Amino acid sequence: MTGKAKRSGKSLIELLRDFTSSETLPEIEIVDIVSDSRAARKGSLFIALQGIDTQGIDFSIDAVKAGAVAVLYDLQDEYCEQRIALLSKQIQTHWIPLERLNQINGEIVSRFYNEPGKYLKLIGVTGTDGKTSVTHLLTQALGGIGKAVASIGTLGYGVGNQLEPSALTTPDAVTLQTWLHEFYLQQCEYVVMEVSSHALDQFRVNGCRFDIAVLTNLGRDHLDYHGSQAQYAETKARLFREFDLSARVLNVDDALGRTLSQEFESEGPVRYSASITTAPADAEVRLLSSEVTDRGLDMRVTTPHGEILASTSLMGRFNIENTLACISILIALGLDREQIQQAVTGLKPIPGRMEKFSGHGGLAMAVVDFAHTEQALRACLTTCREYTRGQLWCIFGCGGDRDQGKRQGMGSAVEQLADRVIITDDNPRTEDPENIVAEILKGLRHPERARVVHNRQAAIEYALSEASADDLVVIAGKGHEQEQIIGRERIPFSDRQVVQRIMQAAT
Repeated sequence: MTGKAKRSGKSLIELLRDFTSSETLPEIEIVDIVSDSRAARKGSLFIALQGIDTQGIDFSIDAVKAGAVAVLYDLQDEYCEQRIALLSKQIQTHWIPLERLNQINGEIVSRFYNEPGKYLKLIGVTGTDGKTSVTHLLTQALGGIGKAVASIGTLGYGVGNQLEPSALTTPDAVTLQTWLHEFYLQQCEYVVMEVSSHALDQFRVNGCRFDIAVLTNLGRDHLDYHGSQAQYAETKARLFREFDLSARVLNVDDALGRTLSQEFESEGPVRYSASITTAPADAEVRLLSSEVTDRGLDMRVTTPHGEILASTSLMGRFNIENTLACISILIALGLDREQIQQAVTGLKPIPGRMEKFSGHGGLAMAVVDFAHTEQALRACLTTCREYTRGQLWCIFGCGGDRDQGKRQGMGSAVEQLADRVIITDDNPRTEDPENIVAEILKGLRHPERARVVHNRQAAIEYALSEASADDLVVIAGKGHEQEQIIGRERIPFSDRQVVQRIMQAAT
């Protein structure tokens, strides 16, 4: 996908209908909507949103100079009110105050694009871990049976799995509605979207018409932003409470999933469980058995449509949960048993998610994974132990300027589950890497046994040079990412590429 699709303009009065009195609005045509002043052009409407670190109103003059014919700002934002008094003297345009602008801007943009969500089956996937994997697997499954499907998430956006990079898991409302409009024009039937807690809290998905909401699980993450686990859970739950859904797909092995299952019992949620012995009796989709094979993972699953056999190239128990989520969504979409069976046969892993790199020339096998929470690390290492004949190594770090409370837990998990621990840098940002490592080491009973190698490439090279052919080296935290953030600089870096170079050199 390249560039924005062509479209006709809309009157400002039509766009803001129900949001403010039309009597106060000028009769002008809007040909584009932007929240980034750099994207403004002649005829644009500029939405001056309040960000975490910036104020959109501060860029309004740039937008008007580029051609924007009107500026929307938040009526209740005192900073905006103060700035407008000065800005209106510097440049002439239509300054339009609206209540709750951050909450309604998605609705305005959706209206500009003729509400594309009405014509797409939109599936929102949320949870601490598994969002990206479920999104990718479902896109793969639907595409495998000939459905026109697009996706939006951590890996990027696009039709099928031909994705263009994106800076955010869930983009801002303007970008999101633009993409949905393009997917509609490309005649997609389904759109699978990762929905982050930040996006829900910041109202980025307002204006979307979700058909199905999916919960993978809820662990500890983003407490630097949400403040508490309870608030984090409440934010996630908004996806299930604030949209007119046709179905809710819930992991009832998870506490939040069980809570939501009880809350929406009368609406018939589709519940799934990976617990063979203690699965809730009301779970419609349940694992009967699983088998680790040389190729991956085979599963027998009971469903309301009958038994499904999922023979996949996936690794790990959490991919059992991801596959069950995928099957449950396909049931919620109304597919029959034969279609579901075909859709989940041969599912493949995604780049940077439990991705195996076979050892060559005496090198150990390596697994690159995105695990960056205690829960995800435990799942990753527990899985990799099944494939390890020798020692299990783990290279990991913690992000800077992020939740410090999870660092000790991550360190403890790796010490418990891996034989060799290497702590390295993982996007230290503006935080001192030594301080991050010190926080991780507090979670270790024997910190002197861990090796600290701040340079991430050197850490990977060290592990693969020291590990034996029977060992397995897990490189956790970055997965598919293509950069290392040091200070405020983004430096090109890929765990996958480093491993590939080492493996190729050994052949």
